[in-house]
Amino acid sequence: MEITAIISAIIKGVESTMNNNGFAVIVPQGIEKGALPVTEKNGCTTILYGGKKGTAKIELFEGKIALFCSVAEAASAVDEDFKKVTTTLFDLEKVDERDIKYVVNEINDSINDMYGKKDKSKKLPQPVSKSAAKSGTSYYDLVTLGSRFVQIYPELKDAYKQNLEKYGEFLADDFFTKYGNEKFRETVKRNDPIQMRKLFNMLNEVYNDGTNQVQSVIVVTILGSLYDDENLLANCVDYMDEMTLFVIETNKILKKSSSTRAKLEHPPLYKPKKRKKTGGFMNQLNGGN
Repeated sequence: MEITAIISAIIKGVESTMNNNGFAVIVPQGIEKGALPVTEKNGCTTILYGGKKGTAKIELFEGKIALFCSVAEAASAVDEDFKKVTTTLFDLEKVDERDIKYVVNEINDSINDMYGKKDKSKKLPQPVSKSAAKSGTSYYDLVTLGSRFVQIYPELKDAYKQNLEKYGEFLADDFFTKYGNEKFRETVKRNDPIQMRKLFNMLNEVYNDGTNQVQSVIVVTILGSLYDDENLLANCVDYMDEMTLFVIETNKILKKSSSTRAKLEHPPLYKPKKRKKTGGFMNQLNGGN
């Protein structure tokens, strides 16, 4: 795509969210009628938005698209006032409509998080922080896996929240079999190195410092969904760390056993359960509790 087409698509894609949060694009002085409302400086293209809540700018530079936000008014805002909220890598020679949609979703979600009205009546469970997991004081749980997953696929945030609200906890099997695995397979099929690294860096990190239950969901429910396509599984091998052998073995089991696949593809109906230690992902494969 041409750079002008990329910029036009981004402006159009974020327009509604910007307007809903009280922002409007600021047209630089000297811009001709009908031209894109951007400034160019030192190889950086900037789209500036202003409103009562502050200032936001989208910058395209050196193969990156970044969103910066500030509470300062546009007329007085300086570079030091802005905080980088999100950054996405892209290749001008390969970028397509799906890449633009991904970027737009990230920007819209970040704008809503920064400037949107917060509903304090319903607080979602908090994910485990990286510092807590690395220090060993906590392990990544299912909520953390779900939260980190929808950061990569923000279009699934509503489905994630609905899952939490419906069950009072995060039912990962239900979420991934209905929504998450489809997005996961799309990324693996596309096999874009940047997106694959982003996805598997998260999965590897959460797996390495996660509970047995989390490891089970990653290996069996998510990566085990590739049992029917060896080419897709092969795309993942170079991106997996400690879980590689477990994933390969799990997919072999699922490919051979239709009864095991049925349990994976059609999780049992939800009912509250007593808290107890899980037995790991092999226990799930064998239908254990």
